[in-house]
Amino acid sequence: MFLLLSILPKLSLKYFRMPPLSAPNQSSPEDRNATAKVWMKRGIALLSANAAAALPEALNCFEQALAIRRELPFEETAWYRWLLTACWMNRGDVLTRLGNPTDLTAAVQSFDEAIFHLQKLPLEEDSQYRGRLALAWMNRSLALRAQATAESLHAALLSLVHGKTVIEESVIAGLPVNTALLPILLINRAALLLEVSPPRMLEAMQVADEALILSKPTEHLNLQAAEIGLKARHIFCRAVAILLETPPVDTSRADDWIMQATDKVDEAMQLTARWESQKEAGPFHALRHELFRYGCNLLLAYQPHFMAEFLLDVLDPEQRSPLLAKADDLYQVGLEALDLAAAEMRRRGPLDLGLQKMDRLIVVLKSMSRAADRIKIRSAQRTA
Repeated sequence: MFLLLSILPKLSLKYFRMPPLSAPNQSSPEDRNATAKVWMKRGIALLSANAAAALPEALNCFEQALAIRRELPFEETAWYRWLLTACWMNRGDVLTRLGNPTDLTAAVQSFDEAIFHLQKLPLEEDSQYRGRLALAWMNRSLALRAQATAESLHAALLSLVHGKTVIEESVIAGLPVNTALLPILLINRAALLLEVSPPRMLEAMQVADEALILSKPTEHLNLQAAEIGLKARHIFCRAVAILLETPPVDTSRADDWIMQATDKVDEAMQLTARWESQKEAGPFHALRHELFRYGCNLLLAYQPHFMAEFLLDVLDPEQRSPLLAKADDLYQVGLEALDLAAAEMRRRGPLDLGLQKMDRLIVVLKSMSRAADRIKIRSAQRTA
């Protein structure tokens, strides 16, 4: 799960006519930079196409611009150094997307160059300088993470520490800060904490919660905040799953972890349904399905007696989920989960509850049967 940030807006290729490679009468820095700017715009347009076939040409465009801007008087003019960092940043972006080992190594080197030049800018004079510096550390982390070695993953975490420091220094200095930067940084850190060896589950849960705190106030209004919120919940749930599967399990905390995880699944269902009602849930469909299955499997393994309550919270439009009334895929998964949970409760009953508490088992099984009937009725109503 990569969150890669571009630093320039999407542009259309049709607006750009490429300059000749050796244009005459362009000896002034302004003229040479004008040529570089055309290369940059074309590269951004190719990158924005999100097509793998366009990446080599995008890389060529950024390298053409880089070759020009490296010869501009950036030691004398901060503006030219700023423009140079854009070349290094976008070159690193393309190389990260290309993704083979040689390209990823070059991507890290490209971000290193961007960081070197950004750190030479007067950071206190313009909040954009610090914003791009934080972004460079974050994208450097992504390139290292993609290398997927023990060493690179730890280096990726360290890059995020540097990026977070830059953001915090901006806040302390009273400079404007892009509010999206910190939650994106945190969500990438949380994911990384589960990929290092050994994984750091409790820390990942804490960082995911920090990202969620930042995204929650606007996740019903802002699509990027919604994505961060869903991924934060997903990482939290993955961390809980690893904790419960890694002995020795802290039984004094397991029930609380399970409750928090199922609450997050329920919240994720509500959030994706709200965006689906606005015809914007496409990017979240797979994540929603995965989180719902996770919630079912978690309860099946550890608390099957809560399965009916969980499923009705998610699927019954008369309870708390009127926005999920069209979720055919979730209805089918839910019914399968109820059948499995009922079978598991029957198997466990005499062992877990004892003969004196079999009445409790009967109550639970009846609640599951009523839940299954209710879900079937709702499914039939929406297909009628």
